[in-house]
Amino acid sequence: MRFTKRDMEMIGYLKDYDVVDLSSMSDYLEVSVKTLKNQLKDLSEALEEFGIIIQFMSGNRVMISGHEKFADVMNMSIPRFEMEFERRVLLLLVLHDDFLIIQDIADTLLVSKSYAEKQLASIMKKYPDDVQSQRHYGIRYAASQNRRRELFVKIMFPYLFGEDYGAALKQFHQLHFPILDYFTEDQTERAQKAIQLLQEVKWFRFTDESMQQIFLYILFMARHGDSDSTEKAKINSRDSGEEPEFEGLYEWIRTLCHTLHLPEYEEELRYLYQLLLSLRKQKIACQDQIMEKMSLPVGEILQAVREKLSVDFSQDEELIQGLSGHLYTTMLRGDHMDVETDFYTVKSMKRQYPFGFEMAAIAADYISDMYKLSMKDDELIYLAIHFQAAIERAKDEREKTKIIIVCHFGAAAAQIIRAKIERKLSNVEIAGMYSLQEFSQLEAPECDCIVTTERIIKTELPVVYISMALPGREIKKIGECIREIQINRLLEMNILEAIILHLDEKDMPAAVEAMVRPLMEEDYVEEEYLQTVLDREKISSTSLCHIALPHGNPALVHSTRLVVARMNQPLLWDDSRIQCAFLFAVSSEMLKEKPMLFNTFYRILANPDVEENIRKLQAEENVPDEVFRQRLFQILR
Repeated sequence: MRFTKRDMEMIGYLKDYDVVDLSSMSDYLEVSVKTLKNQLKDLSEALEEFGIIIQFMSGNRVMISGHEKFADVMNMSIPRFEMEFERRVLLLLVLHDDFLIIQDIADTLLVSKSYAEKQLASIMKKYPDDVQSQRHYGIRYAASQNRRRELFVKIMFPYLFGEDYGAALKQFHQLHFPILDYFTEDQTERAQKAIQLLQEVKWFRFTDESMQQIFLYILFMARHGDSDSTEKAKINSRDSGEEPEFEGLYEWIRTLCHTLHLPEYEEELRYLYQLLLSLRKQKIACQDQIMEKMSLPVGEILQAVREKLSVDFSQDEELIQGLSGHLYTTMLRGDHMDVETDFYTVKSMKRQYPFGFEMAAIAADYISDMYKLSMKDDELIYLAIHFQAAIERAKDEREKTKIIIVCHFGAAAAQIIRAKIERKLSNVEIAGMYSLQEFSQLEAPECDCIVTTERIIKTELPVVYISMALPGREIKKIGECIREIQINRLLEMNILEAIILHLDEKDMPAAVEAMVRPLMEEDYVEEEYLQTVLDREKISSTSLCHIALPHGNPALVHSTRLVVARMNQPLLWDDSRIQCAFLFAVSSEMLKEKPMLFNTFYRILANPDVEENIRKLQAEENVPDEVFRQRLFQILR
């Protein structure tokens, strides 16, 4: 079966919850609960094939089981996603060098001529330079050979999956478009062979996504070389100086093209050379040259991260190396060869790695200013991964929860308990280990929490009682205690003192301005802060499903303050209808003291269950601000 856009929206929503309130989901999808139930019943049959069960319950709720299978669903359902007519037309035009009449287009795509005429008029307005119409001849794709290849890859990429690209093409042929009418089995096999040979190269490595793109490029090149066309590819180079040479690579490419009967013109060889350099993600040869070439932009990006977020990665060689290679290929590629990352991956990354994604946004802003390149979501994801890895390497010790262990079994037993805790919980620091008598002599224990095998009577600190065996459920209790301590530290200052607004604004910019206004009036931020919040939204929206998390440049914040906007009516924010927005204006000074503050706060709010509970709270009528504040605090605990 093919999945519709609505199916994909429902799948993206369901995967985050154990129990779904259908009234909430219907608000998000802007359909009635009755319509949603009918759509879910149809979808549940398809999901059951993957091992995901949707069980309808009383009170307009459904229970979801089999969450571990959602990864399979997302991987398999994207290629089954219903292909838009516009993409099918563009693919058809890209695969023909000559004009096509409207009737032939309609017949190939199995639509009426009148429908095709109506849609083609819109497409030609959207792509006036690429799609041309000529009376008595029809319609054709008139862009360059390079652009033709790039568009072919961009259209086909979401539908390629797994390791057997031939099987993926067959599925695409059956579900979406007669692609195998345009490519021979021999051309497909030659493209597959090229991928096998590329997996053995010594110069660099490719990700799975890069390999999928290369397969599509070479597949198109094989077809182009077998045709009578004399049109050649051109080199897309940005004015960034000479590329580092990979000794022997050019001759290897020449041999590859000769072996696989690909075009052997010098222009095509150079095109393929640049294609491989642009799509590689991991470098082996020439790494030092690339790092030297990219030292200035990488250095300035890390400086911008330090200035805006008070996090210093200037000594993280692994991050510098990763950013250098990634940015180098980005500059080399320019505005060409972009592919689309699915909407759900971007949403998931924002939820899981908000701090890394924020650093990626800073890097994207710099690249846009310096190189006039707009970073696509897939590039932001890769940048966020680089930064998040650096964050994990540099977890600040000041943010760890300090624990002391009180144990009557002796030092050896305490060491076992310590080892188990440290192995299972990465965000703790064992500040000391004591017997009960030793603990009783401490006037003011320097810790946040006590883990003990003994009953402790006189202490105001949180206490977790454990057994010597320390089974998994007790480790979980310690983790829950630590989380509550960390959240309480964070929330007491922010939620309980937040500025709460009721907004009737009709769009995102107006809502942001209304939220920033009281901060400017009370001199919490400078006037320029508003524009940085709006600029951040342009890079990538901070909206989730029911809430938004706008923020600006910390360097323009005098004093940290949280603004909570309660929307009187759901507000369209990018592609979501927002009930509440949380503008967290964090100062540079605060980030220096608590570098993980931003990350922790946003990860808490991005939790789907937390977001749903906030939606329900805001949906209640006549909840006074002070009650809202207290209940919000309890939700986030």
